[in-house]
This record gives sequence, structure tokens and C-alpha cells, in this order.
Amino acid sequence: MGSSGKLPKLYQQSLVWIFLSHFLFSVESGLILNDFIRHFEPVFYNHTDIIEQHRRFKRDDRQDRNEIRIRFNALNRLFKLRLWSDTSIFTEDASLENSEGKPIPFDVSRIYKGELEDDEKSHAEGIIKSDGTFEGFIHTPNELYYFDSSGSYFSEPLKFQTIAYRHSDVKYPEDDGCASHKLYLKRVEENRGYCEKSLCPSAKNSNSVIQNDIMLPEMADGSHVLLKNDLNDISALRNRNNLVRRKRSQEPLNFTTGGPIDKELYSGWIRGTEGRKRRALIDPKKKTCMLYLQADHLFYNKMGSEEACIESMTRHVQRVNNIYQAIDFDGDGEPDDINFMIKRIKVHTDSALSDTNYRYPGNYGVEKFLELFSEEDYDAFCLAYMFTYRDFDGGTLGLAWTGDLKNAGGVCEKNGHYRGSLKSLNTGIITLLNYGKHVPPAVSHVTLAHEIGHNFGSPHDPENNKDCTPGGEDGNYIMFARATSGDKKNNNKFSPCSLRSINGVLNAKARDSRGCFTEPKRAICGNGVVDPGEECDCGWEEDCKESCCFPMRSNPAMNEKPCTLRPFKVCSPSQGPCCTEECLLKQGAKCREDNGCRDSSYCDGTTAECPLSINKPNKTVCNDEFVCFMGECTGSICLAYGLESCQCLPKPGDPPTKSCELCCKKPGDDQEC
Repeated sequence: MGSSGKLPKLYQQSLVWIFLSHFLFSVESGLILNDFIRHFEPVFYNHTDIIEQHRRFKRDDRQDRNEIRIRFNALNRLFKLRLWSDTSIFTEDASLENSEGKPIPFDVSRIYKGELEDDEKSHAEGIIKSDGTFEGFIHTPNELYYFDSSGSYFSEPLKFQTIAYRHSDVKYPEDDGCASHKLYLKRVEENRGYCEKSLCPSAKNSNSVIQNDIMLPEMADGSHVLLKNDLNDISALRNRNNLVRRKRSQEPLNFTTGGPIDKELYSGWIRGTEGRKRRALIDPKKKTCMLYLQADHLFYNKMGSEEACIESMTRHVQRVNNIYQAIDFDGDGEPDDINFMIKRIKVHTDSALSDTNYRYPGNYGVEKFLELFSEEDYDAFCLAYMFTYRDFDGGTLGLAWTGDLKNAGGVCEKNGHYRGSLKSLNTGIITLLNYGKHVPPAVSHVTLAHEIGHNFGSPHDPENNKDCTPGGEDGNYIMFARATSGDKKNNNKFSPCSLRSINGVLNAKARDSRGCFTEPKRAICGNGVVDPGEECDCGWEEDCKESCCFPMRSNPAMNEKPCTLRPFKVCSPSQGPCCTEECLLKQGAKCREDNGCRDSSYCDGTTAECPLSINKPNKTVCNDEFVCFMGECTGSICLAYGLESCQCLPKPGDPPTKSCELCCKKPGDDQEC
């Protein structure tokens, strides 16, 4: 080896190849990434080509008409991804700054949404990073696929920069990762404690005071004021007879000191509660919740850059939108399209530690951390969230103030006094560290959706109510007290209990005439996608290749409204594959191929969209080592034999790769693998 002590170059290359071969063999057999992800695979594609596509995209002055296409193999399928610009995440006047108040340059054109070319029911969202990698998710009717940076899980550089895993391969923490309901119960108990000490009338004989009356937030000296709940508005302060134990001529009473309260001190809180009992006048166009997102210095250290922090927070908002936009909160049979937009972001770098005004330099319990974050004024926003990388006690992943019709807290709540100081209770926190392990997006995204559910007014689903905690094959809902697996029918839905609670709070605090929700942006005509409110969309005038749809143009004629069908045209190819170039519906033409788990589909002459295919029976063997499940080749081969898949346990003498193989076991948690 010579005097230098270095290995010959050829020998070095051989060792690298042996390592990679062993690693890739393990991946193909089933490699556990960490405590959360039971199986992942590397993703390989041409990053340089993606970068060049994005550059061409940016150079065009009409970015909403262009597409980026990515093809790669992973998780036993070919992904043919088409993406276009997503302008729905940031407001046009969004502010992005660091802890020093300096603007953070961030290319919002790298935010994309799209679909799979061969699955019109699919949906994709994510970010094209500066190195040409795609990070995000692809949602098909039967599976949710995540694509994440390998650098988040491996300390050493690898030959691949992206990993892929299925949502069904994610193992959620067994601990109750949400502490919000405990905080809510604690607040109720604090109020009850004052009544039990005879500070509230009839406390010794009844609990009705907490249910029927309103306890004003705690004053600086620890005292409280109680208002009758049947007149829960500002007239309760003007009409002295509505105040407990007071005569008509007296001022509102401080029940601890016996003196009058400072009405100016409570003006903000009173404004927040005024009119919550009145009939709300709902504005159906108010659907958007404006967000203020912050990242503390620990989150910044983990992500590695200001840009990476913004990318991570953006992906969280994309996924939460994907969940909330499909929910029918008001029960009219149609999705309410509730969505979130980022209005402001602040990333606290290490330089914040030298700033005496920085609130988060030390170690804090989760409740203290939320209270510190809530000390800022967030009145200009619907909700404010802090992202951190702290390992909170008990495995807590998130905490938020729960929305309430009777008390302060949750969505749209204005800054006011609570526990002795001014606080904003329209807040929450999220951490991506759990018992020393990095929390993958599949878990943290659902955590954020769950915590926002608390902000919107939902407690945890009651476990004694089978309608709201059904369990079983369909699984539990988003607001179940413990984390759900994410791959069952109900896991991305709200229970009937949650829907009732949330609808009332949103109507009273967010969607009425004075609520903080805003109108969403209009559909983007010219992006080649038929958005809600459009009849068709063939792109801009110079790109439109059909004669069925009026294209987008700079100065359209009055009778040629863009993204509408031309006179006497039945359909447009932009609506789906079952429309001809002559603007007629196809009959009998094949519009979807047989993929091994679902039959081919043929146009039926009634719509431009391809009719749904008939799925082949579940457990049909496909691709040798998988079985069909709901039309996709995603199920474990164990299912074909009535068994469950499990992690192989190596026995003495077995090779190390034994634990990477697929094993089966009889159904049941108590069965051996």
C-alpha cells in the first residue's frame, strides 16, 4: 500500500461498491429507517434535468402555463409526475425575515402542485429544492407517498438525496403526542377551583356556574371577574344587575379584592367575547386562514439554513391544506374548501441568542414554551405557530390553545390578559424531535392538522362515543386522543363530534362578518388545470391547441371569457381524456390501462372524465411479491394467505440481513413473527 498508508484507488472503489450493493439489497428487502418508518427506498432521477426545467420555467413570464415532469421508480411503481406552479401558499405581500429583521430571499416559484400522468384522481404537492430534488407528497386514491431528504436521517453523505416511503409504513408514537386537551382541562379546572373556594356563587352545591357563567381571564394579582353567560356581551358590563352579587348602581366587582375592575384592562377580552351568543351572519366567501409561522434557533440548527426552514414549514401548510380543503364542516354535503396561507415567516438563527429580547434561549416545558410564544401580539393573523426541535417530556409533539365559544382561546382570538400578562391565544407549537429521533413529515404534518383542529374548537374525540371513535377497519378520526396510523379511511377526516364543535366556533369567530377569515384567491385561468369555477382550461392563447375552450389572453373580448367553453361545444380535452379534438364526447374508447390491480376503463359518452375502473379483488397477487389492495399493487404478500406482515427477527446463526426480509405472522398483536 506504499508509505502513504492510503488504500489503492481501485480497492477503495471496490469497498464503496460492496457497501452500496449491500445497502441497496437491504433496501429492496425492506429497510427500517427509524422508529417511525418501517420501510423506505432511495429515489434516483436526473437532478440536473429538474434544475434546467425549473430555470426554463422561471424565465417564462407566464409561469402558470408551464409544467415540470419527473419520472422515477420507487416503492414498486413508476411515478410519472407532472407539476405546475402553486401560488396558493404565500400571500402576495408575504413577509419573510430572520431574527435580525432582515428579509430572507426565497424563490416561491419552487413551490409546486400537480398529479400523476396516469392517475387523474391523484394529487401531488411539494418543493423543487435548489439541488434539483423533489420533496413533498403524492396522494392517490389508495395510498399517500412521501418524499423526503435523506440528510434528515443520515449523518453521512449518500449516493441518493431523496427517500420515499408509504404512509401505511409509518408507525405513529404510542404516547399521547398532543398535550392540548390536557391544557384545556387544566384551564377548566383552574376556573372550577375558584368556584370551589366560594369565589363564585352556588359553587358548593352546583357545577352549573362553570357551565352557565363566564369567568373573565385572570388579572395580574390572581383575581377573577365572573359574568352571567346568558348575557355574554358588552351589555353585561353596562347592565349592573347582570353581574354576580352586585347592586344595580355598583361597578363590576373583583371577587378577590372586592374592588372595581379596570374596564379598560379588559376591553380587548370583552371585544373578543362580544356577540358570540348572537346569530352569526356567515360569509361563504371567507375561507382562508392567514398564518404567521416562526422557527426557533433549534429548528434552524436542525434544518441547516433559513431556506430549509421555510421549505419545511411550507410543506406543512401544503399538507394541512390537502386535509382541510376536503372537509365539509357545515354539513351541506359539499367540501367547505377551508385553506391556509402564509402571510409572515420569521426564522430565528443563532444570532438570536445574543439578543436580550429573544424569548426562547433556554430549555422549557411544553406549556411554558407555548406561553412564551403567546406573549407576542398576533392580532393581524388567524393563527400563529412556532416550529421547534425540542424533546418535550412525555413525547409531546404539539400543543395549542383550544377554541371555545364561552372563553377566550383558539382561532381569531385577539390579544388580551391571561394568567397575569397580555397573551395571544390564537397560537400553537410543533416539534420535530421525539425521544431523540427526528419526526418525519408524515407524522408532523398530521400533528399540525390535529393541533389546528384544537384551535378551531375541537377537543379530543370522546372514547365512549362509537360514532366519533369507531376504531376497527375504518380507523379513528384526526382528533382521536392518540395518534392514528394515517392509512385508514377515517384518519384524515373529522368525526361528527369534531365537525359540530368546529362549525360552531368557525361560524362565530372566523366566518361571520367580523371574523378573521378572508376570501381566497380566485382560480388561475391559463394554468392548464380546470380549477373550481372554470369550465375548461387549455392554457394561454399561444399554447392552446384546441378549438373547444376560450384560452387565457391579455385582453379577451367581452363574449370570449377565458376558461369557458366556446358556443355549441360539448366538451374540452382539458376536462379529461374522453373528449375529442372536435369537442365531442367519446364512446367506448379506452382511457385507462389495466395496471394489474384494476381493469381498463372506457369512455361512456356522458362525461369528459375517464370513468372509474373496476378494481380486481383484494389479495390478487401482483408483481410476484405484492398483492392488490383497493386497485393498487401495494399490499403485502402475507395478505394473500390471511396473514399479517411483520419485521423478521434474526435467530442465532442467521445473517445480519435476515431482519431486512419480509416475514408473516398470524393476525393479532400477541402472535409471534
